[in-house]
Amino acid sequence: MGPYGAPSVSDALLEATGMHDLGWAEIDSAPELDAEGHPLNFTGIDEERHTRFYSAAVRTIARSNPYAAYLVSLHASGLYSGRYAWAGLKPVDWEEIGPRGRELLEGERRFRAELATTIAAPQLEFEGAWRDYMLLETFDYLSLLTCFGFDSDGCGPVPAWPGRWGRMSVRRLGPWEVELDPFPFEGADLVVEVDRVQLVGSVGTEEELRREFASAPRVSQRTVYLAPPG
Repeated sequence: MGPYGAPSVSDALLEATGMHDLGWAEIDSAPELDAEGHPLNFTGIDEERHTRFYSAAVRTIARSNPYAAYLVSLHASGLYSGRYAWAGLKPVDWEEIGPRGRELLEGERRFRAELATTIAAPQLEFEGAWRDYMLLETFDYLSLLTCFGFDSDGCGPVPAWPGRWGRMSVRRLGPWEVELDPFPFEGADLVVEVDRVQLVGSVGTEEELRREFASAPRVSQRTVYLAPPG
C-alpha cells in the first residue's frame, strides 16, 4: 500500500471495500428513468429506497464478516453525517436528511453496538477503526473519481502509516487517468480494468432502457492511477 504500509489494509477492510455498494446491485441491474426521461443517476435515488437497501446490505455482510459489516455500516451512516469530516465527494453526497435518513442513523448505531459484541476488541480500538473507515472512504472516492468522472482536487483526511494524517491531492490527466499525491499503492502506477456500458441514442420508456442495457456490449475500460513524476 505504498506510503500507508501493508499493515494498514486488513482482509476485513478489503472485503468492506469490495462489498460496500452491495445494496446497489438490484438497482444497477434494472436502470430507471428520471422525471425528464433521462437515465436516473444514482444520486437521484430517493432516501427511503437508499436507506433500506444500504441497511439490508450491511446485515448481509455481517453474516460472514462482522467487522467488514461494521465498516460498511459506518460508511452508510457517513453518507447522512457529512462522512464524519472526511471530504472530497461533495458532488455525490446526500446533503439533506429526512426521516428515513434519521432512522438509518439510529438503526445503524444500534446494529453496530450489537456487532461490537462479536468483534475482537483490538479491531474496535479507536485509531484502528477510524483509519479503516477513512481508508474505505478514500477507496470509494478513487473508484468514483474515474468511473463517475467528477472534478475534485483531492480528499482527506487520508491516513498515512504510522500515525500520520494528511490530504491526497489529485490532478486529472484525462477522463480515465488521474495523478495522486501521495500515491497510495506500490510502484508508480495502478491500472484497473473496469467494465462499462455505453448507450447511444434515446429511449422512451424504462422497459426500452432496460432492454437496451441488457443487450448492449460490455466494454473493458482501462483506468489508470499514477504517482507524481520524480
